[in-house]
Amino acid sequence: MRKISILKKTWAIEGCLPGEKEVFLAGFAIKKKIYTGKSKYQSIDIFDTQGYGRMFFLDGLVQLSTKDEAVYHEMLVHPALMNHPSPKRVLIIGGGDGGALREVLKHPVKEAFLVEIDEKVIQVAKKYLPTLCRSAFQDKRSKIVVTDGIEFILKYKNYFDCIILDSNDPDGIMAAKLFEEKFLRAVKNALTKDGIFSAQTGYISDTFGMKARIVMKKVFPFYELHRAFVGSFPRDEHSFPVASLKVNLKNITKTVLEKRYKQRKISTLYYSPAMHLASSVFPPSFK
Repeated sequence: MRKISILKKTWAIEGCLPGEKEVFLAGFAIKKKIYTGKSKYQSIDIFDTQGYGRMFFLDGLVQLSTKDEAVYHEMLVHPALMNHPSPKRVLIIGGGDGGALREVLKHPVKEAFLVEIDEKVIQVAKKYLPTLCRSAFQDKRSKIVVTDGIEFILKYKNYFDCIILDSNDPDGIMAAKLFEEKFLRAVKNALTKDGIFSAQTGYISDTFGMKARIVMKKVFPFYELHRAFVGSFPRDEHSFPVASLKVNLKNITKTVLEKRYKQRKISTLYYSPAMHLASSVFPPSFK
C-alpha cells in the first residue's frame, strides 16, 4: 500500500509501493483537508489543493483531480463507446467516483451498470465530489451495484455492448486479479458479438501495465492502445487500451467517428474524433 506523507501539513506526497525504488515522488500543495477515513478495503483522503483543485486518494494513490479528471474519464470511455455502432448496455467495473458513469451517459445507452466493491467510495464521492459525478447516480438508466466485479460478471453472457474497467492500477493488490486471463475471458463471455472492452492500465511505461496489456491482446482478437497525459499522474503518459471481439479498431475512420459524435450530440472537453485517432499514434521506439 502506498502512503501519503504530509510535510508541514502543506504537501501531500504520493508514496511508493513496498520494494519500489523512490526514483520519482509527486507532491501536491494542500489548501485544506476535506475528508480522511477508512473503508473495509482502503483508506480514503480528499484534499483541496493549490494547483489541481480537489484531489481524491485511495491508499495514498492519486485517483483524480478535478482539474484534469475529464482527460482521464473521457479517454477511458469514449474511444470504446465511439467504436461501437450502437451501445445500449454498458458495464463499468469500479469507478465509484462516478466520472466514467457520467461520460457513458452522454451516449444513448439504455442501461449503465456501475459495479463497485467499496460502497464508501460512492458515498464519499456523492458528498465531496459533486462536480465529478453530477447527476450520474440519479439518472434512471444507472444501475448501481455494490459487489465484487469478478463475481458479478460471471452471471452474464452475451449481454453487454461495452465493458469498462475503471480500477486501480494493475500493480495494486485489489486490481491485480482484474487483469488476469481468467477474468478477461469472463469479460469476453459477457460481451455481445460486437462488444468492446476498455481499461486503464496506469503509466504507459509501467511494467505491470505492460503485462496487463499483453494479456488483453492474448484474449481479444482486436486491440488498440490510446494514451493521454493526465497532469495529476505526472510521471508519464497514461494508457487506455481498447479491445474488441469483432470490430477491427484500427480500421475506424475519422468520418465514422465524426458522424457518431455529431449524431449522439456528445460534448467533451478533451476527447474528439481527431484526438481519438491521434492518441493511438506512437513513436517507433515504443514498439
